[in-house]
Amino acid sequence: MILDKKIRVFLTIANEGSFSGAARKLSLSQSVISFHVDALEKELGVSLFHRHGRTISMTDDGEFLFREARKLAQSATLLEDRFSTHSAKIAQRIALAGDALTCAFTLPWSLAAFKEHNPDVEYTYAHLDYNNLIEKLQSNELDLALVGHAIHHRKLQTRECFSDDIVFVTKRDKAQRKIDVAQLRDIPILWMKNDRGLEQAITHVLAKVGIMPKNFNIFMELEDLTIAKNFAMSGVAHVFLPRVTVANELDFGMLSEVEISGVRLSRMTYLVSRKGKQLREIVQEFLNFVEERFFGKSYDEIIKGQ
Repeated sequence: MILDKKIRVFLTIANEGSFSGAARKLSLSQSVISFHVDALEKELGVSLFHRHGRTISMTDDGEFLFREARKLAQSATLLEDRFSTHSAKIAQRIALAGDALTCAFTLPWSLAAFKEHNPDVEYTYAHLDYNNLIEKLQSNELDLALVGHAIHHRKLQTRECFSDDIVFVTKRDKAQRKIDVAQLRDIPILWMKNDRGLEQAITHVLAKVGIMPKNFNIFMELEDLTIAKNFAMSGVAHVFLPRVTVANELDFGMLSEVEISGVRLSRMTYLVSRKGKQLREIVQEFLNFVEERFFGKSYDEIIKGQ
């Protein structure tokens, strides 16, 4: 990469708000993260972060570097795109991102299928919230994003990819086969609060039958999918999740689906890119691959076609 690795580490720490968060995002140890920060501070002769126990905040110099380094990162991306046709390494790189549930279950097997015919491609991946995802697509720091909700932005194009059912699940011996929609007001529910597409899909359909999330008996709000599934498998509450995320648990009897009378929930996955951007050859190839293999299909159809 054109941009110095120390700067990339610094930007990731600033965006994540912690050294540990940056370590997870970059798949590096915290000692390596600290090494890069120490080296950068020595090189610049300034302190970039205030340490407050386990929390950090940027110094004035850190804030200044953050603003300027973001510009450098955008320029580096533009340069890499410009010279990608002359660099095999840059030409074979794809920068991807998505939301929590889409990234966790859609990207892995999408990339696995593509990699069979493109073994030399390098990928970067980021799990981003709505605002950061839009910002990085606009600034060309990302090539493509897979998300569970449509993004309406004048500089971005959003295309439907494939759909998946949203299922209401809990521990098998706690599950009723079928419930009336009115019972949702009384059943303890685990609510996933970090997936915009999931929330929009549930709210849109249930509002038509007079039920809103504010009427739910919310047992707990969660951001971590594994924790949500573990709570559901314990039988303490029910949870709405895309079928793809609980397919194995349903198959092996660890969870059971509860049908809601008169209600069918589904969630569309969208592919997002910047309008008018000249995609590198490998990125365009990946886009064509996704379009040919996935567009207009359900998750079940895709899995059966693997």
